[in-house]
Amino acid sequence: MAEKAGEPTSYTDAPIVAALPHVLRQSQFIRFVLSTLTWSTGHMLVFMSNSFLIYDMTGSGLWLAALGASIAVPQFIFAAVGGVLADRMPRRVMLISGSVIGAITMLILAAIAFADVLEPWHIVAAGVSFGAALGNDWTARQAFITNLVHKSQLIRAVSFDQTSFHISRVTAPIMGGFLLSRAGAEGTFTLGATVFVLAALLFVTLRPKQEIGERQPRLWEGISDAINKIRNDTIILIVLVFTAVNALFLGGFIYLAPVYAKDILDGGSVEQGAILTGMGIGAVVGAFWLGWRGNVRKAGLGMLVTNALTVVAIGGFTVSTLLIASVAFAFVAGVVNAVHITLGTVAIQTRVDDEMRGRVFGVYEMVWGFFPAGGIVFGGLLAAFGPEVSLTIGVVGTGIVTMAIWLLNPMIRRYTIDQ
Repeated sequence: MAEKAGEPTSYTDAPIVAALPHVLRQSQFIRFVLSTLTWSTGHMLVFMSNSFLIYDMTGSGLWLAALGASIAVPQFIFAAVGGVLADRMPRRVMLISGSVIGAITMLILAAIAFADVLEPWHIVAAGVSFGAALGNDWTARQAFITNLVHKSQLIRAVSFDQTSFHISRVTAPIMGGFLLSRAGAEGTFTLGATVFVLAALLFVTLRPKQEIGERQPRLWEGISDAINKIRNDTIILIVLVFTAVNALFLGGFIYLAPVYAKDILDGGSVEQGAILTGMGIGAVVGAFWLGWRGNVRKAGLGMLVTNALTVVAIGGFTVSTLLIASVAFAFVAGVVNAVHITLGTVAIQTRVDDEMRGRVFGVYEMVWGFFPAGGIVFGGLLAAFGPEVSLTIGVVGTGIVTMAIWLLNPMIRRYTIDQ
C-alpha cells in the first residue's frame, strides 16, 4: 500500500527503527533529506572555495564584495519569480533544474581551472548562475516540505531537513579545505559538480502530493498577494526582519572567514575550514536537538534568546586570536542560530496556506539574499576598516535590532507554534 505523507502507519520494524520519530520512517522524506545534504554540500563548496580563491588571488575586500553582489542580485530576482512559479508548477521540477544549473556551472569552472586560466572574473561571473539557482531552488524547497509530510510533523521535518543542510556545513569545509590545498580549484569544482548531479537524481525519485489551482494570479499580482499577507501577519514580518539582519550579518561572517584565517590566525584554507566546520557542527547539534524534541513551547521567546546568543558568540569570535577559541565560538553560534532559523521557518510554514506558500517563501528567500549581500557590505567595510572593526559593526548592529524587537513587540515574546 502506498505511503501517504504524514499518515499514521503500523510498524513491525526493529526496536531502534520503531523508536525513531515518524517523519524519519517515511522513505520519501529520507530521500528529500539526502537531496538537501548533497545540494547544500554543492552550495557550501561554492561559498567556501570561491570566497577563499578570490581573496587568495587578489587579496582584495572589493573583489569579495563583487562576488557577493554577483550572487545576491540574481538570488533576489529569482527568489521573487521562483515563489510565484512554486505555486503554479511542480516544485520537484524546480528543484531538479536548480541542481542541474549548479552542476553545469561547476563543470565549466572545473574546465577553466584544469586549463590553468582561472581568473577572478570567472568566479564572479559564475556567481550570477549560482545566485539564480539558489533563489529558484531554496524557495521551492521550503514550500516542498509540506507536500511530503503532515502539518503535525512540520517542526521535526524542518529540523531534520535543516540538520542535513548543516551537516554539509561540516563536511563541505573539510572537503573544500583539503581539496583546495591538495587538488586545487579544479578538484573542488569537480566535486561540486558531482554532488549537484546526485541531488538532481534524488529529486527525480520523489513523488510529492501537490495540488495546483486552475487559476493562478499574474506574476506581480502573486507577489503583491504575498506581501499583503506578510503585512497583516506580525509574526511573519518579525521573522523576515530577523532573517534580513541575520543573513547580512552571517553572510559577512562567512565572507570574512578567509580573512580571519589568513590575517588574524596566520593560516589558510585549512584554518578557514576549521572555523566553518565548527559552526557547522554546532548547527547540526542545534537542528537535530530541536527535531528530536519536536517542539519549543515558547517559540517566540526562543527566537529572541537564540538570536541574542548568536550575537554574543560571534562577538567572542571577533576578539579571538587563537584558532581553538575561534572554533569554539563558531560552534556555539552554530547551535543557537540553527534553532533560531528553524523556529522562524516553521512559524511561516504553519501560518500560510499551501496555495500561497511558494510566494511567501519567495519573499523569505528574497530576504535571504542579504546573505551574499553580506559579502558586499563587509567587503567594503574590510577595505575601509579591517576585519575586526568590520565584524564588530555587524555584532553591534544585530544586537541593537534584537533588543529593539525584544523590548518593543510583546507579541513575539508570547508567540507559540500550534500544531
